[in-house]
Amino acid sequence: MGVANQTCESSKQLSDRFYVTAFSIIFLFGLLFNSLALVFFFRFTKIRSQTTVYMKNLACTDLLLVGSLPVRILFYVSRRQFPWRLCELTGLVFLVNMYGSIFFLTCISLDRCVAICFPMKSRLNSLRGRAKWISAGVWLLVVGASIPPYLVIPKSDNETGACPLCFDKKPSYVTNPATVAATLLVGYGIPLATILVCSLSLLRAVRRSSATRMDYVDWRKIRNMVAANVVIFVVCFLPYHTVLLLYVTVRTPERELTLRASYRATIAVACLNAIFDPLAYYFATETFQKSVGVKALKNALTSNTDSAEGNNRSLSPQRAKLGHSARTIMT
Repeated sequence: MGVANQTCESSKQLSDRFYVTAFSIIFLFGLLFNSLALVFFFRFTKIRSQTTVYMKNLACTDLLLVGSLPVRILFYVSRRQFPWRLCELTGLVFLVNMYGSIFFLTCISLDRCVAICFPMKSRLNSLRGRAKWISAGVWLLVVGASIPPYLVIPKSDNETGACPLCFDKKPSYVTNPATVAATLLVGYGIPLATILVCSLSLLRAVRRSSATRMDYVDWRKIRNMVAANVVIFVVCFLPYHTVLLLYVTVRTPERELTLRASYRATIAVACLNAIFDPLAYYFATETFQKSVGVKALKNALTSNTDSAEGNNRSLSPQRAKLGHSARTIMT
C-alpha cells in the first residue's frame, strides 16, 4: 500500500507541474498576443470589415479566459481548498471562452464565404452588415447556455463553502447524456460542418476567380490561412468533445479516473486557442498587407503604363471589383 500511495502521489505531483507549466505559458502568451491584437484592431482603423468585428469579440473572449487562468495555476501550485464559487466561476469562464471562440470562428468563416461566393445577394450582404448584433447574440447564447450547470449543481460536499477538489472533481452536468448530445450537435458538430463547407467553398471560389489568375491574390497563402483556421478549430476543441462522448459511451467505474484525467488534459488543450487565435489574426493581416495591397498596387501601375487608355477604362471596374474581393478575403 505504501508503494502504491507513493506512486499515486508522484503521478499527481507530475500532473500538477504539467498544468502549472501549460496554464502559465497560455497566460503569458495569450495575454500578450490578444492585447496586441486588440490594440491593432482599434488603432489601425483603415482595415475595417465585418470580419474584424468578430475578431475583436474573439480576442475579448480569449482575454476573459486568460484572466481566469491564474486561479487554475494557484490551485495546482498550492492545492489549497478554494471557495466553491471561485471554482465554478472559473469553469464558467472556460465554457464561455470555448463556445464563444467556436461560434465567432464560425461567424468569420461564414462572413468570408458569403462575401466571396455570393457577392450579389443583397439579403446576405445586408445580414453581413449586422455583425455587431450577431456578436451580441453569440455572447447571449454562450453565456446563457453555460450558466445552467452552475445553477443545478449542489453547492458543495461540505458546509464550509470550500471545494477541496475544485478543478479535479467529476464533471457531472457537462457529461450528462442529454447535455452531451446537445453540446456535440449544436456546440461543436454544426459549427465544424459549417466551417468545413465554408472553407471548401471559399477555396474553390478563389481558385477559379479572375483575381487569382491576375495575381491579385496569392491562392497558396489563402489556402494556408484557411487550413490553419480549420486546424486550430479541430486541434483545440475536438479532444474535449471526444472525451465528453466517451463519458457517455464507455462510462464505467474502472474508466472513471482515466476519463477524469483526460477531461482535465483536454481543458488545457482547449485553452490553447487563446494563443493560436491571435496568430491567425497576424497571418491574415500580414497576407493582406503584403499579398493583396502591394501586389495589387504594383500590377495596377504596370497595367496602366503598358495598356491603352481605352483598355484601362474598360478594365478599371473589374480591377476595382477584384481588389475589393481580395481585401474581403484577407480582412
